[in-house]
Amino acid sequence: MLNGTVYAFGVLLTLLTIGYATVLAFGLPRVGIYRQSEMYVNVFLGLGLATYYVDRARTAYQVADKTAADDIGSQGLRGRLRTAYARINPAIIIGLAIASLVSTAYVHINFNRLFEDAHLAGYTSVDILVGTVLIVLAIDATRRAFGWVIAAVAIGSVLYAHWLVIGLIFLASNAVPVVDVPGVFRHTGMTWTEIARDGAISINGVYDSTLMGIGSTWVAIFIMFAGIAKAFGLMEFVLDIGRELGSSLRTGVVQVAVISSMIMGSITGSAAANTATTGSFTIPMLQEQGIRDDFAASIEAVASAGGQMLPPVMGVAAFLMADLLGVSYVQVIQAGVIPAALFYLSVCVAVHFAVLKFGWTSRELSSFDWRLLLTGLHFAIPLFVLLYTLIYLRYTPLSAGLYTILTIFGVMIVKNFYDAGIGVDTAQSTGRQTLDGVSRGGLEMAPLVGVLAAMGLIVELLEGTGLTQGIATAIIGLGGGLLIVVLVLAMITSILFGLGMPTPAAYILVVVLVAPGVIQMGVPELTTHMFVFYFAMLSAITPPVAISVAIGSRIAGTSFMKACLQALRIGAPGFVVPFAFVANNSLIYWSTETIVAFPLVLLGTIGLVVATVGFDGAHDLSYPIRASYVAASFAAMFGSLGHVGIQLTGAGLVAAGLGYANLVVGYNAEARRGAEPSAAE
Repeated sequence: MLNGTVYAFGVLLTLLTIGYATVLAFGLPRVGIYRQSEMYVNVFLGLGLATYYVDRARTAYQVADKTAADDIGSQGLRGRLRTAYARINPAIIIGLAIASLVSTAYVHINFNRLFEDAHLAGYTSVDILVGTVLIVLAIDATRRAFGWVIAAVAIGSVLYAHWLVIGLIFLASNAVPVVDVPGVFRHTGMTWTEIARDGAISINGVYDSTLMGIGSTWVAIFIMFAGIAKAFGLMEFVLDIGRELGSSLRTGVVQVAVISSMIMGSITGSAAANTATTGSFTIPMLQEQGIRDDFAASIEAVASAGGQMLPPVMGVAAFLMADLLGVSYVQVIQAGVIPAALFYLSVCVAVHFAVLKFGWTSRELSSFDWRLLLTGLHFAIPLFVLLYTLIYLRYTPLSAGLYTILTIFGVMIVKNFYDAGIGVDTAQSTGRQTLDGVSRGGLEMAPLVGVLAAMGLIVELLEGTGLTQGIATAIIGLGGGLLIVVLVLAMITSILFGLGMPTPAAYILVVVLVAPGVIQMGVPELTTHMFVFYFAMLSAITPPVAISVAIGSRIAGTSFMKACLQALRIGAPGFVVPFAFVANNSLIYWSTETIVAFPLVLLGTIGLVVATVGFDGAHDLSYPIRASYVAASFAAMFGSLGHVGIQLTGAGLVAAGLGYANLVVGYNAEARRGAEPSAAE
């Protein structure tokens, strides 16, 4: 019964989103739950939380059965407590699902009063109670879906908002002396009633118009499309292509693992989820080729994290960025193209050199079977519709996502009838496959509902206490007016705030706390957002949390710290690229200068790869040579801050070094013609 309930909730959540997209796209009358966008967001929040909880309850029942079986015959107190909790936990989760529906139903029934009149007439005690319940549900769902990191930040935000009130209570009771709060953290304090009001029941906070508004529309439609496409076999097709390419490339499946993770990472909003899904296939493939376990884990982790910056979706953060900046979506994805190209080209070069350096090449090669591409040719049609509607017609992401979903439905219906013939059985199997995809799309979106609500709460409370403005001022003050120092502080802060978070959540937090300080130093807004977004993404491979590396190392069965070391080595240029596009602003805002700046900065990033890997394609490099590559690379990437001639000289030195290595490889290959290629070749 619970399986059917989970299935139905997934279908309902997707149909709710598709219905709202249809109303907006075709200009239909906005009635019922679609009458106001805030009303739709409330229903989406309640149904999304309930969908996540019932799905979690299904898992909890399976855990309860396993725990009971493991603890049979156990007479210890610990075993009995474990069994008791495992049995009661599913009922608790079901209760939370009911609470989600009841609390949002209360908001829906009283919507007009809460949205229009209550801020003047006042809120009732029931309003405050429901607001508190919504805050607790958002934090709890986030904790269950993404662990304690974001949940702890949300709890900390609530406690911080109430900080001075708690201090006054301690003062009145003489329990502890009240410590004077430093200026950047000082605020007047909020009561629990104000927190419940501003955090939820005033149709704010967890209902934040940017986070939940964009999350329930633009983000949801793309996550649901990804789920539907997976149900129709897109993931299997990508992996089949990967295996075939792996058998026909000298470096094997390495680049395929990078590319597949890059594509899937662009759609999903979590580097950790991307590592878990694609890594479960790609990491064993890498290990089968002979690639060392720690390298296999790090390659997948870096590629999955970097996928979050890849247009057109950018791990769903592109939509959030466009709304926050008030610019067109096309402008955001244009700004993201070159930074993504710099990152992924450097990663591809790094893993290529690593494979050659350690001799992990494939020796039994076969020609690529191009007929395999025909088996997935039908997937090109909805992807073309997506790009055409987004980039050429410039529809909103919600409308573009709707047309893409409708297209993939139509394509799969035609394909199934063409393959199996027109008949009742084909119609039934196609209908079942379509419903499976609709349900899967809703279930993949459900975990993000809680984290979007929690991030809305965090942003509302931090802005309400004035902390965001205080941190921006503190960063400028610590930087002493020097842009490079402010950028380094912003980098460190972005990485720290992004640790363990999904990329959209990390981006929202750092852009609220860090970006204002950088913008005040004269850096353009879009460049600043790309800068902090880049480092929030890189937090997924940065110790001590490095959530993507942790998941990858667990799949590979290797040491977390060893995998972290290799991830930092492969992804090292990524920590420099954001500074390069601040120095070369034409990489973000395209102009005629971009034609020169992009290849120069690209050569600089490749030079950094050579230095960090310690191999140039021909031979291992000594530390003095690696240091010279670093110097030339920095000149190529940042020479425009001084003289363009310095930049050209640096790029020339990197190109000369790589050209020399290529000549050595070619000469050795000619000398050993007819012999089996060595690892260095």
